[in-house]
Amino acid sequence: MADIISGHSRFNKGGNSSTEKKVIQLSGEPLQNDDLDEEQLQNKIKRHRKNRIIGTVVILAAVAVMALVIMKAMDNITYKEYVVENSVNRDDSQSSRYVPYGDGYIRYSNDGVSYYGKKGNAIWNQTFSMQKPQLKICGDCVAVGDINGSTIYLLDKDGTIGTVDTSLTISQIEVAQQGVVAAVLEDNEANYINLYDRQGEHIYSVKTTLAGDGYPLDISISDDATKLIASYLYVSGEQIKTNVVFYNFSEVGQNETERVVGGFNHYDSTIVGDVHFIRKNRAIAVGENVLSIYSIKEYPKLEKEIPINSSIERVFFSEDYIGLVLENTDSGDVYKLLVYSSNGDKVLETTFNTQYDQIKFDGKSVLMSNSTSFALLNFNGKVLTNQTVELPIEGILPTGIRGYYILVNSKYIQNIRLR
Repeated sequence: MADIISGHSRFNKGGNSSTEKKVIQLSGEPLQNDDLDEEQLQNKIKRHRKNRIIGTVVILAAVAVMALVIMKAMDNITYKEYVVENSVNRDDSQSSRYVPYGDGYIRYSNDGVSYYGKKGNAIWNQTFSMQKPQLKICGDCVAVGDINGSTIYLLDKDGTIGTVDTSLTISQIEVAQQGVVAAVLEDNEANYINLYDRQGEHIYSVKTTLAGDGYPLDISISDDATKLIASYLYVSGEQIKTNVVFYNFSEVGQNETERVVGGFNHYDSTIVGDVHFIRKNRAIAVGENVLSIYSIKEYPKLEKEIPINSSIERVFFSEDYIGLVLENTDSGDVYKLLVYSSNGDKVLETTFNTQYDQIKFDGKSVLMSNSTSFALLNFNGKVLTNQTVELPIEGILPTGIRGYYILVNSKYIQNIRLR
């Protein structure tokens, strides 16, 4: 085929004395080389290729439509019960907490942190003694900080990779994928936001005072550790206000004072208690009556501001969605659930009456639980299942596959499947 397109037909070369005619099959029509000139032959080839491309596109489109139909059908499947596929006895205290990690889960308490496979097999264990452990996960990296203490442990799927001694009191920690840790620290005269590498070495520090920037309420670091967002509480005259400040630790921020690349103080008397990077270039700030969505590739920009007209009871996130549980001021159910996309588009608004202790995303659905029951609903507000259990629930962990969960109750850790 390449010889034909090149413009030098190999069918008309001199020195070929054979009288046998060569045949090319295009679009089902046999063509003999002495019936077409070069231009006609190339046009035939182009039409053949075009028909093949069109056919491929049609097939791919049909497959995509079929996949969407199947996904939509699966999205509306309801479940009447669940079955236990694997169960192990709990050998820890009731104060232990569980979070999904890798293909299993992490258990942590004041005495240490452990990683288990999906069937309850122990993979590693790190002991310590902490007053109030705070655990954060980003990708494979895990950080456990001693709130009101001064130690942070860094771990991944293979176990402990480093420790940090802050020497000052820790009030909050965050971690990035490669193991960079951000810690909010306190002493008598100032607060610090310190960054440490995975070996525990100090790499940057932001000093703040109540009379200057204010008191850091919350921070979040981007997955690649190049950006940080912080909300500061400060006093202006007789008013208490909030600043939301962005830092850039890449080359972009080198020429900026204290690496500050943007700040927003339009919140007036609203306290912004939650800030969070949901993606490396997108962050959100949740105030008492507002949800702000920022984009930050190099410098931050306020993309959208959504007023919230009810008291916020709970905030939860995933990489793609933002969830708010509000006090429902309308008649009917006690609570209102709102879900927004990362761009600020509302994808769910519904109400419910049950008080749930834990609410989290499971892909494009919301998983809610309390000590006696758990429920799953999709973004259409349809309740896919509502299960009552015999033993008190300590937690229910998504596995990444809808309908499959790790259920932690007062006696067992169970792999369950909805059906």
